[in-house]
Amino acid sequence: MASPSPIFVFDAFGTLFDVHSAARENAAVLGDQASRVSEIWRAKQLEYTWILAGIGEVAPPFREITRLSLHYALNVCGVPADVAPILLESYQRLAPFAEVPATLRRLKADGAKLAMLSNADTDMLDDLVINARLEGVFDHLISARVAGTFKPAPRVYALATEVFHCEPAAITFVSSNRWDAAGGKAFGFKTLWVNRSAAPDEYADLPADKTVVDLSFII
Repeated sequence: MASPSPIFVFDAFGTLFDVHSAARENAAVLGDQASRVSEIWRAKQLEYTWILAGIGEVAPPFREITRLSLHYALNVCGVPADVAPILLESYQRLAPFAEVPATLRRLKADGAKLAMLSNADTDMLDDLVINARLEGVFDHLISARVAGTFKPAPRVYALATEVFHCEPAAITFVSSNRWDAAGGKAFGFKTLWVNRSAAPDEYADLPADKTVVDLSFII
C-alpha cells in the first residue's frame, strides 16, 4: 500500500510573501520613512488580529485590518494619508521570496499536497497566487475568514484538517512567524519554522519540529 502524500500547509505573509515589498516598491513616495512605515504597518496588522481573536469579536475582512493598520503607521510616521491607496494596491501583489516558487513546484512535483492557511481574505490570496504565477500549485487556499476569527485561534488551524480530511499530525505547518508555529504546534501539527531573520527562539514549551533559514531547506 502506497504511503499517503505528505501535506504541507503554509502561512502566507512573511513565509511565502515578503510583507515589506509594498513599502520598498513605493520607497520614492515614503522617503526615509519607508522601513519604519512598513514595520509599524505589519506590527499593527498583527496586533489587531490578535486582539480580535482574543476578545472573540467576529472578524472583519483582513483587507480592512490591513487598511486601518496602514493608516495608523502613516499617521505615526507623519506621512500623508493620500499615499495609502498606492500602498494598498501594492499589497495585493506582494513579492514571493526568491526560493518560494521553485520550492513549491518541487514539492508539488514530488507528490505533496499543498495549501495556504492565512488570515487574508480569499480574494487577497487569489491575487497573491496570480501575481506570483503560482496557479495550480496549491490544492487549497484557506482563509481564516471562514472561521470568523484569526490565528492563533484553534478553529482557524482546524480548517486545514477539514479540507484535507485528516488528523492534525498528518500536516506539516510552515510559518516564518514563531507565534504562528507555536499556535500550529499547540493544535497538533508538525511544525516548520522559517527563521529568515535569525531571530532567537521562543515558546520553549511549543518547539518547532524543524527550523530552516528559508524554504529551500524544507526537504
